[in-house]
Amino acid sequence: MRVAHVVISGEVAGGQVICEHLIDALRARGDEAFVVSPSSGDFVKRLEEKKVLVMVMPLARGFHLDYVWRLARFFKQVKADLVHTHAGFSENVHARLGSWLAGVPVVSHFHLPTYFRENQVIRYLQIFLDNLTTRLSAEIVAVSEATKKAMIVQGVPEDRVTTIYNGVDLDRFCAQRSRADVLAELGVPPRRMVIGMAARLCDGKGQKEFILAAHEVSRRVPEAIFLIIGKDVRGNGMYENDLKNLVETLELTEKVLFTGYRQDMADVLNAIDVFVLPSKIEGFPVSILEAMALGKPVIASSVGGVSELVVDRETGLLVSPNDVSTLALAIEQLATAPDMRHEMGRKGRFRVEEFFTLKKMVQQIFDLYERILAAPRGSVL
Repeated sequence: MRVAHVVISGEVAGGQVICEHLIDALRARGDEAFVVSPSSGDFVKRLEEKKVLVMVMPLARGFHLDYVWRLARFFKQVKADLVHTHAGFSENVHARLGSWLAGVPVVSHFHLPTYFRENQVIRYLQIFLDNLTTRLSAEIVAVSEATKKAMIVQGVPEDRVTTIYNGVDLDRFCAQRSRADVLAELGVPPRRMVIGMAARLCDGKGQKEFILAAHEVSRRVPEAIFLIIGKDVRGNGMYENDLKNLVETLELTEKVLFTGYRQDMADVLNAIDVFVLPSKIEGFPVSILEAMALGKPVIASSVGGVSELVVDRETGLLVSPNDVSTLALAIEQLATAPDMRHEMGRKGRFRVEEFFTLKKMVQQIFDLYERILAAPRGSVL
């Protein structure tokens, strides 16, 4: 089997992590995988180190017929049997049309509800084009029931959407270094309570709310240190500068530390005491899965599929998005309750083992591939 994946960005994010897992699984069984990305970045570099063929094509936010032809030509050149998208509006529309021209079935994998422009006229046209080209997909995958519902509300037929939860590799995602070594490297003093969040730096992930909550918590839990793990991948560093200026204004420079992008996520997540993700929009966050796999209690916004992953007051605490005061209280509650942290972490690990393993996710995806390839061509529409 030869599968061409189309991603939303060349940087590392949840959808790209899942894409990489699928590529690894395909190659492990002797199949081949290729990638189309609109940009370069740490994700593309990781793939190139593995000798995965990557074509960087600057797919614009609008529609360009030339990209459709170029994608169709690429899919034919690599002799793709299947195209699998992990993308946004523009990349999806181009890839669906390109795969249709190439005569290759396409899977549209939604890791988040699709973002459309705010201008009402443009938004209407984008939704119309997205829904129209979605009908070219042999299968549509949502990472959560919440994401599936959002797609149905958008206008995608319910019977065309399958929910397949993300999974984590419990055998490979484990710490290689001690907590003490990692914290020493990050400049965290010993015997501190470490609260961490991991996500690309952008407004939708809630880093500003995390910092504002840290300001409240640090007055009541002075030993707390807050880690912001991630990279500003879209704003040329402007959003990161805004965050650092906020930290300085609140006089938290010794309390809130920025780690940047980390390849050793298992080591860093294992070094924290509580994982926080105060997002404003989500699908089914890989970072929460990874934290739970390492036995960490989670505090997260109850958006998207988060409540399908985190059981409130059992594996963590769910809060409303943009509610800094409630977020701060939740952080303080877990920071001062070691027994609760331990029990939530234990139950979170068990929940991942039972429902959200990489093996289960990969098998469901591969079963889907086989069904598509066994179906008569032309049955998509």
